[in-house]
Amino acid sequence: QNQDPLSPMDTHEFTNQLVMFADVEQSVRQSGQLDDLIGLNRGNEALGAVSYIGKTITADHNEFNFDGGDPVELTYTLPEDAANAALQIYNAAGNLVAVQSAPKEFGEHTVTWDGKAITGQSLPAGAYSFQIGAVNADEKSIDASYKTRGAVTGVDYAPEGATLKMGDIAIPLSRVLSVEETAGA
Repeated sequence: QNQDPLSPMDTHEFTNQLVMFADVEQSVRQSGQLDDLIGLNRGNEALGAVSYIGKTITADHNEFNFDGGDPVELTYTLPEDAANAALQIYNAAGNLVAVQSAPKEFGEHTVTWDGKAITGQSLPAGAYSFQIGAVNADEKSIDASYKTRGAVTGVDYAPEGATLKMGDIAIPLSRVLSVEETAGA
C-alpha cells in the first residue's frame, strides 16, 4: 500500500526509515544512561562532601561565623591600589553593623575584626558577611575578591549540588579553595 507504484521492489526508502528508527532508539537509550551517570556523579559528590565534616576549609566566599567573643580574621584581595578602602561588616539581616579602615594596596590582605559594632558595643554570635568598599584615584569602585575560613559542621544536599555548612553559613562545594585538618581534631 505504501510502496512506490513505479518502483515496487525499491527497498532504499524502507532501509532509510529502519536506520532512522534505530538512531532514535539508540538516542533514547543513551539519554537514559546519561541520566544514570549524572545520578551516580551526584551520589559520589554527596558521599565525598561528607568527608569534609570536621575539616577546616578556605572558600571563595564573604560570609563568616562570629562566636560572640574572639576576633575574626577576614581576607580579601584588591586587584589594584585603592585611594580609599574600608571593611564593612553586615549582620545576617543585611544591615551594616561595623566599619573600619582597611589596607589599600594591591594584593591579598587579612584584617582582624574585633566583633564590635559602629557604636562600640559587642555584637552577638552569629552569621555575618563582609565587603571592602574601595575606590581608585578616579573615584571608581574597585571589586575585591574574598576568602572565608572555618570548620565544616555539616552537609546539605540540593539538586544544584552539595553545600558545606560552617555553622549557619552554606558554602557551595565548588567554591572551596583548600581543605586542612582542623587544629586539635
